[in-house]
Amino acid sequence: MPQPSRRSRSPRTPRTPRWRRRPEARPEEILDAALEVFGAEGFARARLDDVARRAGVSKGTLYRYFDSKETLFREMIRAKVVAAIAETEGIIEQHRGPWRDLLVAIVRRLYHILRHDGLSRISRLVGSELASFPELGHYYYEEAIVRARRMLDLVFAGGIASGEFREVAHGYASRALPELLIHTTQTQVFFQRFDPDALSDDTVVEGLLDFVLGGVLARPADAS
Repeated sequence: MPQPSRRSRSPRTPRTPRWRRRPEARPEEILDAALEVFGAEGFARARLDDVARRAGVSKGTLYRYFDSKETLFREMIRAKVVAAIAETEGIIEQHRGPWRDLLVAIVRRLYHILRHDGLSRISRLVGSELASFPELGHYYYEEAIVRARRMLDLVFAGGIASGEFREVAHGYASRALPELLIHTTQTQVFFQRFDPDALSDDTVVEGLLDFVLGGVLARPADAS
């Protein structure tokens, strides 16, 4: 009696998930999560478990890329703060035209980055925990503050050489501008809701520009 034929079955192909996180995307997602967690909790209270959870990875995966909380913090500064400065340096190198226009563009750009990319939280964090973690404060100062100052030195020096800017005593303009931007954006982020006469971001930027340009633009010679 003939046996019923069996339909041959092709080997089952594993189902491809609809979405899979690309391995090269994981460090960036972890750094984004670190910015949120460090900014909200501070360095001492931040837990790598919370960073991993927010990034949607296991703690083991996090350790594959960052071997300690200190390493993660440093790499976050490099990826978020130093990278923003490096991009601005590129804008300066490519700029052709009045130095005043460049300075205006830099103020607008840095304000936006500090205000909307969460970096004002990092500057506040570093200042508040400096006594407990001076080595991290030193790293932030060298990598971010000093580098930003050197970058602005080039802008102000160019403007002075072209006759657009005046010389400010002790070259203080390149120190004052970052401090002004940091303090102003922190005020907008943390205290704007308490201000009975709160200003919009656009208004604040226009005020900043008026203040800065009034301080650095060259003044016409007094009529004799």
